[in-house]
Amino acid sequence: MGEGVTESVAGRQKWKQNPEGVRRAIIEAATAEFARHGYASTRVEDIAALTATSKRMIYYYFTDKEGLYLQVLEAAYAKVRAGESALRLDHLDPIEALRALIDFTFEHHRANPDFIRLVMIENVHNAVHLKASGLMERVNAGAIDKLKTLLKRGQAQGCFRADISPLELHWHISAPSFFNVSNRPSFTESFGDSLFADAGQSRLKHQTIEAVLTLVMHPTHTPSLQAERPMLNPELLPFLALWDEKWSALPKGASPADRRKKFEVIAAEMRLPMPEGVDDSAEHWIDSSAGPVRVRVYRKETGTAQPCLIYMHGGAWMQGSPETHADITARLSAWAGFTVISVDYALAPEHPFPAALDQCNAVVRWAAAQAADLGIDPAKIAVGGDSAGGNLAASLALDMRGSGITLLGQLLIYPACDFDQSRPSYSENAEAPLLQTRGMDLVNAMYSPDATALHTNPRIAPMIADSHADLPPAYIAVAQNDPLRDSGLAFAEILQRAGVPVALDSGEGLIHGYLRAMEYCAASRQSLRAMADWLAGLAR
Repeated sequence: MGEGVTESVAGRQKWKQNPEGVRRAIIEAATAEFARHGYASTRVEDIAALTATSKRMIYYYFTDKEGLYLQVLEAAYAKVRAGESALRLDHLDPIEALRALIDFTFEHHRANPDFIRLVMIENVHNAVHLKASGLMERVNAGAIDKLKTLLKRGQAQGCFRADISPLELHWHISAPSFFNVSNRPSFTESFGDSLFADAGQSRLKHQTIEAVLTLVMHPTHTPSLQAERPMLNPELLPFLALWDEKWSALPKGASPADRRKKFEVIAAEMRLPMPEGVDDSAEHWIDSSAGPVRVRVYRKETGTAQPCLIYMHGGAWMQGSPETHADITARLSAWAGFTVISVDYALAPEHPFPAALDQCNAVVRWAAAQAADLGIDPAKIAVGGDSAGGNLAASLALDMRGSGITLLGQLLIYPACDFDQSRPSYSENAEAPLLQTRGMDLVNAMYSPDATALHTNPRIAPMIADSHADLPPAYIAVAQNDPLRDSGLAFAEILQRAGVPVALDSGEGLIHGYLRAMEYCAASRQSLRAMADWLAGLAR
């Protein structure tokens, strides 16, 4: 029988439904195989088996084995270039920009040993495949230009010397970062592995940064020795490149309504498959003092009354919906065994505070009253949300205290718990991916036109409540590279002082909105899994 016959029906269906996803899966598997076995010893049949495809399908995408290998190389180099672009170096001081670039290169290479192995294989073969394809010129176009621009900015400010070329700078950044991975086995065998533990790697990276800066700095300047800057998880970079690309078509000055429409489209395009067994077909409309509010229910049927999570989506109080956050809510339902009720609350600026919070209040009361019809346990209702939704969830926990409805817990994901922009994370992460501080005042004013209330009303800023005693247990997930990080950390400390049990996820290497990157970033998936485990533990 021919190979086309052996291709499974499921494989063909998957190919037709998501051809780009299949292509990515083939490249991912081929990257590992070529890196492990080299070009000559890698078998296309093995790659097909790993991806539930066929040799014929792989050749359909890539023509032949060499075509696949070249695409693997191109994807590996493109990932580096995309990561460099996502750093937004033009927004940083030249010295800080150079630090960030060296930091990224060191961490990217450390996190992607397959990339290093592929380059080593090409070097052994005198880059014969790269020469034949013209790949390097195409993929790496602009990399040296970025360094040229960075050097010129530093030279114009008098802090970088004039007698170093962009190519030389690229060599000095790449060499130690590459050696750190390529020579690890022989170095470890000869001298032990102490330099490759986390503490040793941190020191080596810091020394590499300072060594390159010392080389580049003008003699009249000395680079300040600093503590290591927060690391951005390299697995986020392909997501950030795609995210920026999708949002780039939105005109500057777009209205909230335009942003909402674009957000819905982007979220739909990037949506992950629904977890097996989770039903999201049920919708309800609930009356509230702020007008009717729609909810969508995510449930994995078990035949028994389930604990329930009332979930408020993020989106700066002015965009988003249950549908834009379905990847999160569906997985919390599947992994924690909860019925998740996702609230389509009224959005600012058309519906400023307290409309959204009042609607969320009504949803909690409705869920408790309709527990039997919904198949939920009225004694096990928790609240949760991300970003602006985390703010609403924390405020809702305060509202429900003493109401007769005892909440099971509060899941707060990179929440805004107050509006104090003097906290260090606001300046450290002012130009962080996905959320920057420069637009916060406008967004906050949409939600609360009364600027004073941002700092005086605990229903807007739950951090400033007179008391936080008797609140439900909290899971607070922050992100290291997020302007809101210190707001969440401060709220965790306040809750703990009030005797509230708190589980804290520090989100090392992550960014605001990192749950959107679950397809790309293992740490994002692990974080959501930990949240689901916490919820399940509360309900036992």
